Amino acid sequence: MQESAFLSILAQSGLITWLTVGSMLLLSIGVWAIMFRKWSSNRRQLRALVRWERELGTRPSLQDFVRLSKTLPESPMSRVTRGVLREIEGMSRFVSYDSLNARGQLVNESIERSVDIEKDLNERGMTYLAFCTATGPLIGLLGTVWGIMDTFFAIGHHGSANITVVAPGIAEALMAVLAGLIVAIPSSLGYNAFAGFNRRAESFMYNFGSEMVSAFKRADLAALEAANPAATASAAPGGQE
Repeated sequence: MQESAFLSILAQSGLITWLTVGSMLLLSIGVWAIMFRKWSSNRRQLRALVRWERELGTRPSLQDFVRLSKTLPESPMSRVTRGVLREIEGMSRFVSYDSLNARGQLVNESIERSVDIEKDLNERGMTYLAFCTATGPLIGLLGTVWGIMDTFFAIGHHGSANITVVAPGIAEALMAVLAGLIVAIPSSLGYNAFAGFNRRAESFMYNFGSEMVSAFKRADLAALEAANPAATASAAPGGQE
């Protein structure tokens, strides 16, 4: 019954209503395609985040990051880890107490660059959803105004406000509103849900990066202490002068 009424109204509608409904249909196809793709991508990413968090533990070493990056090569954290490893490979093998902070800063900058790349990947499709959220109701409003104009024109043309004169224009106006809402509501819900996920993923990646910097500094300190045990002993509280 409802489908028959919808098709009947559409069949009797004017060009503007057809254009409104058609454009909303095209936008809606794009919205659902992006939402399905991002839902699938975010689901995989969430599983990877949970696994990284579970397997890293509370005090991970640099070797733990390398091991997990090979186990989950397509996860965002693996890509961040590979970027950090490339930065470390370009560093000097010589480590001193004076260079510890500078080396840690280089690793931190590499992490920030990699996280920014992941943020850009997560933002793909969000602009389209925001566009549909804002534009859908406006295009629907255009069709609504046109339907109301048709209604008043019909009233003036027939000299009567009989329901048979008014109903077609009002039906066109309501159809335009419906078409706009069908696009705006899913895109708005999807945008907010994905934006929330992106914020949580970004926070996790920065925390993850902080853990990696700490692991790198611990490895540097361990290498220094192993190479200079005497200097380490004298630097410790109560050590020999």
